[in-house]
Amino acid sequence: MKNVQILILTLFIASCATKPLSLEEVQESITATETEQILYTLASDEMKGRESASGGYQMAADFVTNFFEENGIEPFYPAYKDSLQTKEVWSYNLVGSLGKFEQNQPTILIGAHLDHIGVKNENEEDPIFNGANDNASGSTAVLQIAKFLATKEWNQNVLVALFADEEKGLRGAAHLAERLKEEDVSLAYMVNFEMLGATLTTGENQVYMTGYNLSDMPEKMNTYAPEFVQFLPEAKQYNLFRRSDNYSFYQIHNIPAQTLSTFDFKNYDYYHKAGDEAEKLDVVNMNKVISTSAYVLAKMLEDEVTIKLSEEE
Repeated sequence: MKNVQILILTLFIASCATKPLSLEEVQESITATETEQILYTLASDEMKGRESASGGYQMAADFVTNFFEENGIEPFYPAYKDSLQTKEVWSYNLVGSLGKFEQNQPTILIGAHLDHIGVKNENEEDPIFNGANDNASGSTAVLQIAKFLATKEWNQNVLVALFADEEKGLRGAAHLAERLKEEDVSLAYMVNFEMLGATLTTGENQVYMTGYNLSDMPEKMNTYAPEFVQFLPEAKQYNLFRRSDNYSFYQIHNIPAQTLSTFDFKNYDYYHKAGDEAEKLDVVNMNKVISTSAYVLAKMLEDEVTIKLSEEE
């Protein structure tokens, strides 16, 4: 009888260990309360619009660094910093690794730009461009996703990056893309997060992907979360694929590198305006999008999914 009990216990433990990841598990781990706390911190007046020359970007970077350290995200570069200079002002990307980096393993990169456009006119009633949707929302997504993914072990390398100087011509992402190329880091694909705070016009818990037809990434993601990734005609019309941080990785590494967003030109009136404040965002839907993104990425990593480029944009 004792041996039977031990066998049953062993089988139970083994079944728990191999229990497939569920969306519910991710949703329990990524809470709207913490998402709101991160968002409101990054979009606060104290961050001065997260611009390098004002010192606000550095304050936001300190917050991100502390978050990485507290959640077991290892520095990929010393102190996480990949430094660059734009118009005589030094700044830096923040790059972390989920687990030990193995040079011979394929690498997945998850990123978002942390910077915004700062303080515009101190004589105005509200001179601070807080950039809550653009892009404290995307940065919040990367932090929450990284925190969750860091609780698991993956056969691929997973890097997370918060980019500097996106608002100054995608400079931070371009700098990191060049550096990773020089260091022979073999990127398999890159997922970028940009402006997730307004609910997509087509419905809740949905995103669109830039460069939708440039790879099979939308199809692969929708395998795990049906209808999660949508096609937005305006994304092609306004050439959004080339206007965010994904583009440098596509161009330099010749890999699938695409952006997920919910800003569809009809659902938010404060792009690059001082009114882009955290209070105007739909945090509940934003958290659903983040949780679903984390689940989809985790399943892709779990199944070691390969993303293929297409010729048509």
